[in-house]
Amino acid sequence: MTNPVVLVVEDVLSEAVLRKMVTLSGGSINRVVCTRGNDQIRQGIEKFKNASAILPHFILTDLDRYECPLALLEDWKVRNLPPAIIFRIAVREVESWLLADREGIAHYLQIPSNKVPFHPEMESDPKQTLINLARKSRNKRLISEMVPASGSRTPIGPLYNARMSEFVQDFWNIEKASENSESLSRAMQRISELH
Repeated sequence: MTNPVVLVVEDVLSEAVLRKMVTLSGGSINRVVCTRGNDQIRQGIEKFKNASAILPHFILTDLDRYECPLALLEDWKVRNLPPAIIFRIAVREVESWLLADREGIAHYLQIPSNKVPFHPEMESDPKQTLINLARKSRNKRLISEMVPASGSRTPIGPLYNARMSEFVQDFWNIEKASENSESLSRAMQRISELH
């Protein structure tokens, strides 16, 4: 990338993922806009379009409950974005990109790799799938950090984002994951086009 890129993400885990992707592609990061949800990304699209005239923007959102990426693009009216914007959708959630590195996530969670789904983009709730896999870990500390306590109102454990960000930074193999995730593969291809 000729210019440093601005990352626009929903949460800290998405930030860790994009940081790794941009760094691996040889790019650099100007700053990060963490919106705390995709509604804020959607509401800020015009602002990001205008700002991309100065610095390229890499926007990542989860598909969540949309039927397919095209449905999200149509609903958000983001079909014709400036070339300096990379707009990518993780199918269904960014966690599916982590699950796509089956051997890596199995090693990190200390579970057999055959427990990790072969088609992570087909999972209806990849975050829940990841938490359920963490429940099976041989590492009790990891379980207490990633899995919500019984009766908890929060869907994730107290250090879920920290542990998954650590996995991304130190263990996640993007090349292997790209072989199992079409949306990740497309995102990496799009980043390379900005070089």
